[in-house]
Amino acid sequence: MNPIEQLSEWIRGAGSIVALTGAGISTGSGIPDFRSASGIYSDSRNVNVFDLDAFSRNPGIFYTFARAFYPQVRDAHPNAAHRALAEWQRQGKELVVVTQNVDDYHQRAGSVPVYSVHGNHIYSSCQRCGDRVETETLHSLIETGEIPRCSCGGVYKPDITFFGEMLPEYDWNASVRAISRCDLLLVLGTSLTVYPAAGLPGYRPLNCRMVIINHDPTPLDAEAQLVIHDDLCNVMEKLSALISC
Repeated sequence: MNPIEQLSEWIRGAGSIVALTGAGISTGSGIPDFRSASGIYSDSRNVNVFDLDAFSRNPGIFYTFARAFYPQVRDAHPNAAHRALAEWQRQGKELVVVTQNVDDYHQRAGSVPVYSVHGNHIYSSCQRCGDRVETETLHSLIETGEIPRCSCGGVYKPDITFFGEMLPEYDWNASVRAISRCDLLLVLGTSLTVYPAAGLPGYRPLNCRMVIINHDPTPLDAEAQLVIHDDLCNVMEKLSALISC
């Protein structure tokens, strides 16, 4: 039995599944990851783009980046991996999605629930008064090179967790609860190097199988019951074909 056939059997037999997803699940939609040779941080101009202190000093650093990044995220679509997870949920599998990503492709694919442990770009909040708006309403200003400001004069910041901020408490706690009771943990497209999110697999029960599907090796490969180093979208398409049989 090959690894994908083995995994399809584990998915069919699992009582509670958690899918922990990272940047590698969205590269199939054309969104660059962060730390690869061609990722977002490979451009020296982007080194501090998600740093809270840098944003507070000069929000233009982020919004110069966002002028190109926001349309890219807006115009891309969920891929086969996002759709597979949503379809398994629709088929009745007890499956929770926990994502490190700040895009909304899991939601667009139809997954419920989705816990975003690094926040999400969908909403933005005023750093002075707390007013919250849909980020899409700010796009026209951002695309002209302006920094979006609230009527109070404060700067809007996307509800993405920047370095220097606490993770969203509700999503983090819900993610820990889901992982602590699952019997199958799918780690999909994450390098497992960014903490505290990289520590989430440590909350899995002793009897939980952990499966890692990622293009490159991760620090937890040796702990997993199954590791597949391959294109995530291809693997998920093959899994879906087997599970739907």
